[in-house]
Amino acid sequence: MCDRPGPTSGGTMLELFRSPRRAMVWFVEASLLSLLVCCAPGVLVGWEHTLDAERFGRTASISLVALASLYYHGLYGPEPPRARALVLTTFRALGLAAAVLWLAFWLVPDAQIGDRVILTSLGAAALVLPAWRAACDRVMRSESFSKRAVVLGSGELARSCAALIRKDGQVLGLRLAGRLVRDEEPIDEPEIAGRYRDLRRLVEQRGVAAVIVATSDRRAAFPLEELLDLKLRGVEIEEGMDFYERVTGKICVRELKPSQIIFSHGFSVRRRTLIAKRIFDVACATAGLVLALPLMALTAALVKLDSRGPALYSQIRTGALGRPFRIHKFRSMRTDAEKDGAAWATENDPRVTRVGRFIRKTRLDELPQLWNVLVGEMSMVGPRPERPEFIDALEKQIPFFRQRLFVKPGVTGHAQVRCRYGASAEDALEKLQYDLYYMKSFSLWFDISILIDTVKVVLWRIGAR
Repeated sequence: MCDRPGPTSGGTMLELFRSPRRAMVWFVEASLLSLLVCCAPGVLVGWEHTLDAERFGRTASISLVALASLYYHGLYGPEPPRARALVLTTFRALGLAAAVLWLAFWLVPDAQIGDRVILTSLGAAALVLPAWRAACDRVMRSESFSKRAVVLGSGELARSCAALIRKDGQVLGLRLAGRLVRDEEPIDEPEIAGRYRDLRRLVEQRGVAAVIVATSDRRAAFPLEELLDLKLRGVEIEEGMDFYERVTGKICVRELKPSQIIFSHGFSVRRRTLIAKRIFDVACATAGLVLALPLMALTAALVKLDSRGPALYSQIRTGALGRPFRIHKFRSMRTDAEKDGAAWATENDPRVTRVGRFIRKTRLDELPQLWNVLVGEMSMVGPRPERPEFIDALEKQIPFFRQRLFVKPGVTGHAQVRCRYGASAEDALEKLQYDLYYMKSFSLWFDISILIDTVKVVLWRIGAR
């Protein structure tokens, strides 16, 4: 469906810069943090030290670690914490940053900048940032910093766009002025402010500055002349599908037409991008296998000690262009888990072993897939590799499901960091919407952004079963 709840893990790093308001908040807070960190040595040891090149590099590292910790604690996501939760989250994030910095400077004594500088700068930030964020939220909530918007349409996409404005209006800088439907349709919902013929009047009466066209039928009774006039008068006109994709980071499959894929500016990949992605995959997989080798040996030993059977298991999955391949994972279920046939994992699945539950939560069971990446069967980032029997069933229920097979499956992916573990056709539809968006926006930078957010998913144990 198009109006499912939002992401469970806060979105990808790339979305921080797709939202002008969130990007502005990040930029101001980065500047405040840098200013506090730079001023701390001046307060403690003298202002002549603040412009010292060697010390400046060390103070910059404090700002970067603090910003990373704030990001991973969700302060720049679609739904950042507010009020008391904001203060507690900021303190926790900066406390973790202080611990990481103290450990780093202890391991590298030559880079030592002083415990007092870290405590002073981050302590001041713990007071300044929540105060700034509270003031910013208050200003952003005011009507002078938001535009009134009207949505045209009565279908699922129109209702979803209206719900997004109601839910995330502060972040989007929009306020819902109402929704308009075709002239022959009933006005049976509170948010419906009239019909298409009322568009010009509604814009003038309510000071509407943006119109979102989320109707699939643009032939009979479509207010084309009115939209042209409003466009030339400075009112923003945005296509509903584009608005939905921009805000949610997914594609509304239920209202997607083949022509929207065929004539889209996305869904195309340059050869040099594929080459760069392959080089990136090989580098990440090689480094990952070397660095994770001790951890993989320990995981294999724990799996063997916890239950009978092999430490590793292999399973046929469908890869790019429908080619089958054998995926490798650490075994997290009993050996007789599928004695009654293939089945999706469920919440608190009784087939999962004690160690299996832990390695699923921490994603340690996925580490052997780095070999699949190295040999070219998978990528570091891409749609989740599904089993052939599930794909055959889902194809009959979900439109465009087969199209996700035109890219390599990934160890992680846009859907994996945005959704909880899929265990039904409805969950598969939700993940498909993110997978198609990933295919449309395919880039190496997007892959790096998803990998960065995968760390957050692993740290906070989001989505595994």
